Amino acid sequence: MKTTKLIITSLVVSSLVMGSATIGFNKTVAESSDSKVNLAIESNEDVYGLQFEIKYNTDELVLNSITSKVDGLTFEYREKDSGIVKGLLFSMQGIAISNSDNLSNLLEFDFSEKDNFNGSSTVEFIDIILAGQHGSSIDVSASSFDVNTNIVPVSTNLGSNYPNPFNPTTSIDYSIGESGMTSLTIYDLNGAVVKNLVSQSLEAGNYQAVWNATNNSGNPVASGRYILKMTAPNYSETITMTLLK
Repeated sequence: MKTTKLIITSLVVSSLVMGSATIGFNKTVAESSDSKVNLAIESNEDVYGLQFEIKYNTDELVLNSITSKVDGLTFEYREKDSGIVKGLLFSMQGIAISNSDNLSNLLEFDFSEKDNFNGSSTVEFIDIILAGQHGSSIDVSASSFDVNTNIVPVSTNLGSNYPNPFNPTTSIDYSIGESGMTSLTIYDLNGAVVKNLVSQSLEAGNYQAVWNATNNSGNPVASGRYILKMTAPNYSETITMTLLK
């Protein structure tokens, strides 16, 4: 069984192009349940205000906060309806919030997965308006970005089994950083093979194996200590598991 955690990869996933400006969404890596997305503007003219509405799936994501990345600006947002948020960013002093020919990170959107949601969830910008000098406005076509809850590990690792001691089942979490042939094999203390839990080629990702204290013939094994050995490309590790009946 493959398990996943929330991650956002570092790239610009979407852009809105108009006559004078480009809006991009920069995602930052977060190996936890919280992930942040920065909204940036690159413009060949000064921008004095930003208004937007976003829509997201409340069954999949939680919006923790939206914060301004620039000191001295006024930013307000509110939830219009479930999963729909409206925001406004401007300067009380009438100064530009984004200078021409300068990439400016303006807002940070902080999301969490909802109830261990696993997959890709789209955050849609229903409306975006940029205000130019003297109150002129530029309507921008709506766009979106994806929040992906799949994590690709950077290294291969065998975790501890839990519970330990156990009866009658125990779970083993492990991650594969490099795709290739992977095996999880259980031995008794004499070195004899008891159970081949995993023996196949796996893609990079996070996985979980479960042992129900039976051997390769399906028969229950005796109480005692057992050795679990994991081998994968450029990796080998063992842990000790204790079965108590």
